[in-house]
Amino acid sequence: MNISGVLVHARPERAAAVKAQLLKIPGIEVHAVTAEGRLVLSIEAAHAGQMADTMVACQNVADVLSAAMIYHHDEELDEDETVSEAINLSGHPSGQENKSGDDWNVQETSK
Repeated sequence: MNISGVLVHARPERAAAVKAQLLKIPGIEVHAVTAEGRLVLSIEAAHAGQMADTMVACQNVADVLSAAMIYHHDEELDEDETVSEAINLSGHPSGQENKSGDDWNVQETSK
């Protein structure tokens, strides 16, 4: 199962029409629409290829200016389950809070 958070920026005057078109794409849920034309989406897909196809479909909707994946979680539901682990790239000792400007990343590892 792949779950992603996506920020879409659309022409403000067309945000409602963009939302309607996005909702026709399987796996998409629209959580918020702003007056400035920003839409917050989540996408659920069975595998990474389907997730990529759904992102392309979002970008191809008329009046979408940009679509950016801001979060992605991939969870295998079989014996080769993957676990997301935070990796500290800033050089700070683990356990120290992430401060503004620190670099953090997530790495998928097998159990």
